[in-house]
Amino acid sequence: MVAEDIVNLNESINGHTITIGWLLESLRENDKTFQKLHGHRSVKEVTWKDVSDGKGFASEILRCILTFVDSINPTDIYTTVLKLPGFDRIENELSKQLGDEKKVKEMVSSLNDIHYFECCFYNKLAPILDVPIPKVFKTLEWIAGKQDGCIHMEDLTTHGKVISFFEDVNLTQVKALVRHLAHMHKNILSCDPKIWQGKYIKNREIGANFVDMIKPMIEPFLKNSKREGLCISANC
Repeated sequence: MVAEDIVNLNESINGHTITIGWLLESLRENDKTFQKLHGHRSVKEVTWKDVSDGKGFASEILRCILTFVDSINPTDIYTTVLKLPGFDRIENELSKQLGDEKKVKEMVSSLNDIHYFECCFYNKLAPILDVPIPKVFKTLEWIAGKQDGCIHMEDLTTHGKVISFFEDVNLTQVKALVRHLAHMHKNILSCDPKIWQGKYIKNREIGANFVDMIKPMIEPFLKNSKREGLCISANC
């Protein structure tokens, strides 16, 4: 039996249409680890932090922290992650850089398709691949102007690592990656082709729409990385 939560279930998470109630419902219905460790506990507070810190290309990553009524210390918590698509932070800047409002609107519109295909991947293809992939508990369709899209997934903070763009990988890591890729392709090619064949072609074409958007970002990236003098100019 689940004790009654004292947190406001209707509270919006970071200004989105996603609510605390939606998050708790997803955890209790889909997250087996949460069910086992905390499924019966009353939630006192839910806080969140944007761990992407504005650096996300086209999404906002929120690390949500749950505190319970009977938490015995500050570490007696549970964390989970919400990924929400959106170009709000960079749309105005893109308009300045590209000088083409129509082009920007087209790119923002295509983001909806990207989110849709990402949800399809986790819901339909990930279970077939049988490779290390973050656990996704629930996805929500993005309906512009009505409902924010969302991917609710496990928090990898304690058992994952973000590798720097300039950080080398060793031979063991390369071999492990190749094994996973081979296993993934074997599984997808061995399954019923009706599951995937011809359904995701548009997804591979979407990237072309972002070429003009990426070009203006190359020079600032080189300056921020402090490797500008080591690289060939993007204009060459």
